Amino acid sequence: MQRKVVLINPMLHRAGEDFLRENGLQVEVVYSKQKKLSHEILAKLHDADGIIVRLPAGVDQELLDSAPILKIISSSGTGTDHIDIDCATRKGIMVVNNAGVGARPVAEHVVGLMLALGKMIVMSNNALKEKGWNSRESFLQENLGVELTGKTVGIIGFGHIGRETASILSNGFGVKIIAFDPLLPDGVFIENGVERFRDVREICEKADYVSLHLPYSAETHHLIDQSILECMKPTSFLINCARGNVVDQDALVQAVKSGKIAGAGIDVFPIEPPDREEIERLNERIIATPHIAGLTEETNRKLSLSAAKQVLDALNGVKPKNLLNESVWEIHS
Repeated sequence: MQRKVVLINPMLHRAGEDFLRENGLQVEVVYSKQKKLSHEILAKLHDADGIIVRLPAGVDQELLDSAPILKIISSSGTGTDHIDIDCATRKGIMVVNNAGVGARPVAEHVVGLMLALGKMIVMSNNALKEKGWNSRESFLQENLGVELTGKTVGIIGFGHIGRETASILSNGFGVKIIAFDPLLPDGVFIENGVERFRDVREICEKADYVSLHLPYSAETHHLIDQSILECMKPTSFLINCARGNVVDQDALVQAVKSGKIAGAGIDVFPIEPPDREEIERLNERIIATPHIAGLTEETNRKLSLSAAKQVLDALNGVKPKNLLNESVWEIHS
């Protein structure tokens, strides 16, 4: 019987779906704009051997109960906070992500947001188009930009993306990098020429830019809250291309509005997609993009092929490269 893989929302690039079909797998694509899937979609999972899930859809216990022969779940990207890994593990289902793929475009996006904020690129673009050339005077008198060169950047979460961001900034702009990551040994920081800090508050007190690169979990929920924002410099900027709920968004909006910090760049929201009201309350000193930091033509192809290959490997009895619940492998090997 032909093995079946269900794509919950299309893959980021057609190459992944083509790879699955070319290797003899039946592929069915379903669509969900919500994290929780409809009963119609759940009914299509009864004979699924593998699932590749793309946000905003998620994998919960109800989905797993609806897929009795499921062997593997792959995230379409690197994040897995939309997948109930504990439940999957209890059911003996492998979960994989695509860690290490796509670090560069996210890092480039982070640096782009830093430059856009410091040089007031978006604000000045809007002012020029709305008010004409005379808007230049307001920037000369009140809103002069700042240079990225020579600043101190605090990186919270020093994994693949955090290290790639540090490399671009230190090599290209001569910034001083300070970093926090409680899960890494000292050697990682030493190898990358970065000063290690063991306290988030201390980093936020010292940095001109704070960039977040850590996964979402119960431990990182609202890691950046009102008290942390209040300890930042009034000239500093916060960049969040990690996960929305790592930051208390209400506190962030208020901190920018009140001038406690100079501005923010965000690519993620606490609830995605955000409603119109959530978007409209972001003032001109908060530059926001719709969770696209890691999405480029090149990276989308790599992510899709990585997800597809790991699913194929698992179904063929080969251990996937980025298996997140190692204990399950013993069941399948």
